[in-house]
Amino acid sequence: MISDKANQREMKRQFKRGDHRSSTRAGVEIRAEVREPGLGRVEAMIMDLSMTGFRMRCMTRLTGEKNIFMALPSFTAIESKICWVDGDFFGCEFVQGLHPAVFEHIVSKYPTLKHVDC
Repeated sequence: MISDKANQREMKRQFKRGDHRSSTRAGVEIRAEVREPGLGRVEAMIMDLSMTGFRMRCMTRLTGEKNIFMALPSFTAIESKICWVDGDFFGCEFVQGLHPAVFEHIVSKYPTLKHVDC
């Protein structure tokens, strides 16, 4: 039987590889702001987006496996959890997933988005 910690580590490895995706993700380049609670905002580039999370590049060092708030232009900040870190790249999961209509609204607002099915 696999322990809970071992199972969580494997899920994180799968998340990092993108093997877990159950929803459509979109390859994007959206400038956003992120912040850890109690700290100031920093710029980030959202690289891909799905209804359950996103991958971003952020040149400022963020603490791994903490909750952050990510704000797209013209949108309210969305609470997310950093799931993995690889240098300047971060994989994050939304605390509450995006509603499909919100995801589609973002897709229509940023028409350069390309859907990638996994």
